[in-house]
Amino acid sequence: MATFLDYYRKKIQPRVMAADLFLKTEQEPYALHQALDILQMSQAAAQHTLQQEIHGSLTKAQFIRLLCDGKTAFCRMFARELRCGLPAYYTPAQISYIYDLDVALVEQAAAQTGLVICARRLLPLVFSAIDLSQTQYRL
Repeated sequence: MATFLDYYRKKIQPRVMAADLFLKTEQEPYALHQALDILQMSQAAAQHTLQQEIHGSLTKAQFIRLLCDGKTAFCRMFARELRCGLPAYYTPAQISYIYDLDVALVEQAAAQTGLVICARRLLPLVFSAIDLSQTQYRL
């Protein structure tokens, strides 16, 4: 059985790591194609979000704005986590909201794992108890 942890490790975690590494190692201005690839965003979508034309590169402020205001699944997930205040500990409701999962599935996984309040480092345990076929996500 595939779990949300499998999806997280394959689809979400690499994007988080890539964005983090990108921001820590790349120099401004950022190569547009590289930045948009990380955000899974088209140039047209980026221009619409920024409400300006962009050509060839982005500033750090523009990248962060795209990350916060973008309409891709990754950007929306990031924005929801920001709205939760980047918690050190997560409730099932917060996990449900951030990752766009049915709250009942998350509550069931939290009960199954005994992690009703979950530290960030323990999220994989909760994710491993969520059957991916019960979500909208696919590998």
